[in-house]
Amino acid sequence: RNETMLANNNLKHKDIGTTIKARHNKSAVHQKQLHFVDLGSGDGTAVLAASSLGWRATGIEMNPTLWLMSSIRRLLSNNKKTRINSELKIGDMFDASISQSSLRNANCTMIFGVAPLMPRISNMIETECRTGCWIMSYRFRVPLANGYDVVKNKKDQASVG
Repeated sequence: RNETMLANNNLKHKDIGTTIKARHNKSAVHQKQLHFVDLGSGDGTAVLAASSLGWRATGIEMNPTLWLMSSIRRLLSNNKKTRINSELKIGDMFDASISQSSLRNANCTMIFGVAPLMPRISNMIETECRTGCWIMSYRFRVPLANGYDVVKNKKDQASVG
């Protein structure tokens, strides 16, 4: 069963890496290296933040301009961990050849989707993400078919309900 966290528009991308690391440190799952996947990675801020903390981070972006911007930011990063631990892919997140292997290994998956795509994204998450993967959605509710849905709490995060 996937635990889901919803981050609203007030959450700053720069805080995401710290947020997922802090959350994971509290979990019982410990691995040599954690894997973060960002579906719709935009300018790469979340991917670069996670990778700078030691996460192996993969971003998937279909907009060539945003992918190029994130790739340049990665190459120009002064943090060696960021350059080594991050990978930025250009393409459609629904293309299994691009996202499937990344999602199956992810400890945490972040989604920046649009409302009409959320049911399709939810289906992909339930099919491809492993049990225990922590899901974050930057803006829209993630309707999980298994009955575990996003419920807002006081801190603009959500718990499985």
